[in-house]
Amino acid sequence: MLLVLSSCMENEFYIEGCPLPAQADATGLAQIFFSPYKNQKYSSSADTVPFNDFRFNIELKILEKERADAGSFPGKALALSCMKTYSISNISNISVILQQPFAGLPIGTDIAYLLESPEGKKLSELREFLEVQVFFSFKLKITPENYSQLKTRTFLFLKDGSRHNLESTSPYLKIS
Repeated sequence: MLLVLSSCMENEFYIEGCPLPAQADATGLAQIFFSPYKNQKYSSSADTVPFNDFRFNIELKILEKERADAGSFPGKALALSCMKTYSISNISNISVILQQPFAGLPIGTDIAYLLESPEGKKLSELREFLEVQVFFSFKLKITPENYSQLKTRTFLFLKDGSRHNLESTSPYLKIS
């Protein structure tokens, strides 16, 4: 008996061998965490980190939708460089609200416009979540006072009107 498995189907894979983004819905915020990553862990609110190394990171909880055209064969051969991506259509927006004054900004300020992705996109501008991972990393585009901490509540707003939130406290940010 001869069993032949296809490692690449045109309607399921990019030419490079990576899968097309899976359709998914966001169901909440898994965690807010902070870079830099050192000694096998992310920075905590007890740490002091150089401001230039600091990143505000968000992980979404998602529910992948079943594909009607998914085959019944177990496993697929993927290129080693493939990162799982998703097209998430139910997110309205994400806000990051200050829970204490920071860098001259009052409590209640939405600082999503001050968080910028490596591609130069502000969190406040993100409205389409196509070909994304569940992890987002942002650089803070305002310089706080030396040894400040960023205390926030991050809100994920969904198109059905529901919202999810998480509070977080950054490490102390060392400016010089």
